[in-house]
Amino acid sequence: MNPSENTAVPLRKSLRIRVGLLVSGAVLLVAAGFMLLGIGPLAQRVAASHFSVATTHLQAELDAAFKPAAQVLEMAGNWLATAPPDTDDPAAFNRLFTPVLSALPKATSVVAGDSTGRGWMLMQLPDGGWRNRLTDLQRWDDRHHFFERDAIGNSREYWQSLDYDPRRRNWYTAAGGGNGVRWTAPYTFFTTGDPGITAAMRLQLADGRDLVIGIDLMLRDLSQTTMTADIGERGLAMVLTDDLRVLALPAPPPGTSNDKWLERTLKPYGELALPVLDRILSDWQGRPNQQVFRISADGTDWFARIVDYPLGEQKLHLVTLAPCRDFAPDWLPASGIIGSGLLSMLLLGGFFSRQQAKRIARPLEELAAASSRIGQLDFAPLEQQPSSIAEIRQLANAHETMRMLLQHNHEQITAQAAALRQQIEALHDAEDKIRDSEAYNKVLFSDSYIPLVVLDPESARFIDCNQAAADIYRLNDVDRVIGLALTDVSAPYQSDGTPSLAASREKLQQAIERGSLVFEWRHRRPDGERWDAEVHLMAFRHGNRLLLQFSLQDITDRKRAAQALEHLALYDTLTELPNRALFLDRLQQAIGQAGRDDDTVAVLFLDLDRFKEVNDTQGHEVGDAVLREVARRFREVLRHNELLARLGGDEFAVVASATDHAGAAYIAERLGQSLQAQIVTGGHVFSLGVSIGIAIYPNDGMTPDDLLRNADIAMYRAKGGPQHYMFYNREMSSGLSERIALARDLKAALNSDDDQLSLVFQPQFDLATSELVGAEALLRWQHPRHGGISPGVFIPIAEERGMMLMISNWVFDASCRQLLAWQAAGVAFRGRIAINIAAQQIEDASFPQHAAERVRSYGLDPALFELELTESGMMRNIDLAIELAGQLSTAGFTLAIDDFGTGYSSLAYLKRLPADKLKIDQSFVRDMIDNSNDHAIVATIIGMGRTLGLHTIAEGIETAEQASALLELGCQEGQGYLLGRPETAEAFARRWLG
Repeated sequence: MNPSENTAVPLRKSLRIRVGLLVSGAVLLVAAGFMLLGIGPLAQRVAASHFSVATTHLQAELDAAFKPAAQVLEMAGNWLATAPPDTDDPAAFNRLFTPVLSALPKATSVVAGDSTGRGWMLMQLPDGGWRNRLTDLQRWDDRHHFFERDAIGNSREYWQSLDYDPRRRNWYTAAGGGNGVRWTAPYTFFTTGDPGITAAMRLQLADGRDLVIGIDLMLRDLSQTTMTADIGERGLAMVLTDDLRVLALPAPPPGTSNDKWLERTLKPYGELALPVLDRILSDWQGRPNQQVFRISADGTDWFARIVDYPLGEQKLHLVTLAPCRDFAPDWLPASGIIGSGLLSMLLLGGFFSRQQAKRIARPLEELAAASSRIGQLDFAPLEQQPSSIAEIRQLANAHETMRMLLQHNHEQITAQAAALRQQIEALHDAEDKIRDSEAYNKVLFSDSYIPLVVLDPESARFIDCNQAAADIYRLNDVDRVIGLALTDVSAPYQSDGTPSLAASREKLQQAIERGSLVFEWRHRRPDGERWDAEVHLMAFRHGNRLLLQFSLQDITDRKRAAQALEHLALYDTLTELPNRALFLDRLQQAIGQAGRDDDTVAVLFLDLDRFKEVNDTQGHEVGDAVLREVARRFREVLRHNELLARLGGDEFAVVASATDHAGAAYIAERLGQSLQAQIVTGGHVFSLGVSIGIAIYPNDGMTPDDLLRNADIAMYRAKGGPQHYMFYNREMSSGLSERIALARDLKAALNSDDDQLSLVFQPQFDLATSELVGAEALLRWQHPRHGGISPGVFIPIAEERGMMLMISNWVFDASCRQLLAWQAAGVAFRGRIAINIAAQQIEDASFPQHAAERVRSYGLDPALFELELTESGMMRNIDLAIELAGQLSTAGFTLAIDDFGTGYSSLAYLKRLPADKLKIDQSFVRDMIDNSNDHAIVATIIGMGRTLGLHTIAEGIETAEQASALLELGCQEGQGYLLGRPETAEAFARRWLG
């Protein structure tokens, strides 16, 4: 008997102890795993979920602040589109928007303005009262009408002068950027001086006006939402702009008053002095939007979430953060439940181990004898003991299993030997493939058409390359490339000005750190030629050695093409001057710099005088040559801080930084003097002038568009004025936009064939014989939107804009074409076509030659035309008028002095004029029967004409009594409604030329 058997533990007791320990350990292990892997992450997810719900509630509160304002604007659009507000009484406006402001706690005021300068404002005062401001710049200028009423119903009304134009406000310009509701960037409210944002919408009224409505929201009120947000016990919430300024503040730190804290609105987030915020924003980059993430700061774990919050065209960021423990679940009740469950499981485990030990020990004791035979290597098959326990059945089958293992031992050794042989053969195959792969890669590297180079990063020298690399370096031989340093094939400096040596070190280090790198590199060939390449640099290991391989692609031609495209996009191809796009960009930069330096910027808008005449008479090729010469002269008189650009056609512009009124006037003088000398090109000589309008930032506009528009308005006023340049002032804009629009439409009509312009013809008769002696050609304009526009409206505009020569040429061409059309139709026109000549044409020394050449170009004789020169127009420069009238008469034209009697000519000048006819103004003919003074004037004019040997013709004859009286006084010819109204060419031919 083995002595150790006395100390052996019975199987049943051993099983009971071990199974008990195993069951208890398993219970404890499962409980620990559940706590560690289940409850811990679950607690974190629950906390994060609670935090996310809190931030979502805050987002909903912001939606409640912003979205109702946009919805109200859309409803207000329907209200006001059919019934625009009145500037004389705010009652209707208040009825619409007082309930709106009462229902929107975050909205402080409602503003509106239209394109004519009218404006409305309704603001809720802090004491519960209301204030209205009404604006009508056309009627009241800078005086604004105010209405106030306090909370108990007392009201007062007063006027106040303010520099306020609703069309220049941020909310008005923001609404013009597109359809629907638009949100402004944060700005300072005009009335309260507080920062805020505005939701605005543009409407098109039935009368053609643009009406913009805006609802103002103070950032102070928006901050109340974030300052009082419920984000745990110590959580914070705020709204940041896209450039990380604070739009809505978090709760203030302890000891900081709300008023002092609200002063940090729209400041950079760093001024909040919140280190945890700095850490969150730096860790935010690259994270998915709206994801809740954790950070550690100052020994505390924090939840953070940043949600993009789009507002119109802007993108805001809603930032929420809170200590993680603020959202941790309460574990006290849960701990009791978990402890009770664990104790119950342990008790059940002890009972289970006792029962299992009893169940297992009994059959095992019976199998002990049979187990001893296994130790005696008796591998005879055993009869399996019946048992319900699988382990006992396995023990009973142990002999059979061991016997089978021994029996198959040889077979297994044989199979393993065969498998070993197969592995050796596979190893030989793999070695052959590696050798083939190395040879293939060598061929791929050496014979590739892509330039490939291997570089040692430590020495920065080439250690291998293929023939394509040697060719692109123009070194022909691979051996001449190997051993070169990067600087040997590089230009001294890269395109950004960095020395190549320093730049190469930086690129190599980046490639090693990142694994690969793609960049552009400026190279130099042996002959000094510079060329650019796109380099693909990749790090790899060869054995224990770190190397770099890169490929090259010559992109010199591609970069040149890109530079050429950029030049075409930003420069005028004719003059090589900056175009409108580049000019506006540089003007925006100058405005930004001036705003930072509290300085001024001058904008000059230039329009050439008489340039249209060059294109019309000599063609566009000569006109282009003239424009190039003008651009050259302008460039020569400008300085380094004065940028010249061509905006289009014959319009130029100059922007001058740090320039006031005196400096701008000096620039305008230099530009005007540059055109004093005549321009000679292509054998032609031209005398051009320039009209210049000047606007100064910030007084005349805050944006490039405002400054350019106001400079254009000033240029319009300078046209035809005593001085070739003029500064913008606010009074110029009154009614001018409509005149400028008409002027541009008229210019477009003159240059197109859309039949807007047409001629009508009023017959002229011999009063004695009633025979047709001619017809006056009168210009008519049928505007596509405004309908018929009277000559009394568009002729003064054309005179102001220097367009009378264009009109004269158009009338001459149309009259010549009509005469040719009548001739082709076999209709005989008797007499002359009378055409009115403007004062500006009389002052143009080249007008007689151009008029004669234009008529003769149609194969017609100037004798077919009678030119009517106004008496007042000739007296502006009588000597020049006499000279030009003589040239017109020599060319064959008949001359008539129009509106005679209304000017101040003297007989001394009249007898020097080579005129053929005096035309009595209709103002004298109209009342000559009833007014003795008018009758005497008409008689005097007829007598004067008889004395000077001139024919007389009276206009405006409307009654038979007038015709008889004129005939008795000796007037030879007449025209008027009595004799014949102006008619179209077809109607005139049917009635008078049949």
